[in-house]
Amino acid sequence: MIKDKSVIVTGAASGIGSACARQLLADGNRVVAVDLDRERLSAELGDETDALKFTAGDVARTATADRAAKTAVDAFYTIDGLAHFAAAHSKLNWESADEDEFNRILSTNVTGSFLMAKAAAKVMIDQGVKGAMVLTASGGVLMGGTGENGRGGPAYTTSKGGVLVLVRTLAKSWGKYGIRVNAISPGVVKTAMTSEYSDEAMEGAAARAALGRVSQPEEQAAAAIWLLSDEAGFITGENTNINGGAAFG
Repeated sequence: MIKDKSVIVTGAASGIGSACARQLLADGNRVVAVDLDRERLSAELGDETDALKFTAGDVARTATADRAAKTAVDAFYTIDGLAHFAAAHSKLNWESADEDEFNRILSTNVTGSFLMAKAAAKVMIDQGVKGAMVLTASGGVLMGGTGENGRGGPAYTTSKGGVLVLVRTLAKSWGKYGIRVNAISPGVVKTAMTSEYSDEAMEGAAARAALGRVSQPEEQAAAAIWLLSDEAGFITGENTNINGGAAFG
């Protein structure tokens, strides 16, 4: 658990991002919630308050990342953490995926992760804040993704593999400043994204998990929040698989 911290949460209008923002606020933190659509943020999280501010925009654009960081500093004076869940999904298989699809997915999932982390780190380093970040990879990196039954295809799983490399690179780059960077790799989670999955895919995901079910967003958010906390203070550059025992590695 963390308390009285300033945290940027992306993808906050739904799924894991929404669950994370809600829990952070409930625990007494201040949140800058980021998503493409400000109206969706309001519909999901309610109106802005002294502890909740919104930034709307594409995370794959420097302007969005910088605006989110500025919002945090202007409203809360600092940035203690980044919980980055914003992502683009692709279910196209190897035959259907093309350069445009790869560029779209890599831009959001890899470039977006880098730009959000960079903007937060610049503030942390400038202010001497020993902050923490959590980026989001995917269980598909372990299991592969073919795009069958609506699940992630090669563009998506490749992009999430890139996030894992980015996490280690940033952890090494910023460790000297006391900044920690880690990843979570969710298995199948009941979110708007997985609503595209077929019934067969969802049933198969539950069957593959040792726990016999898919995850709830709150379970993923809890792990991310723990990684942001001082309890995880000597963990950096690591990936935490949260898949109910669907894959080990």
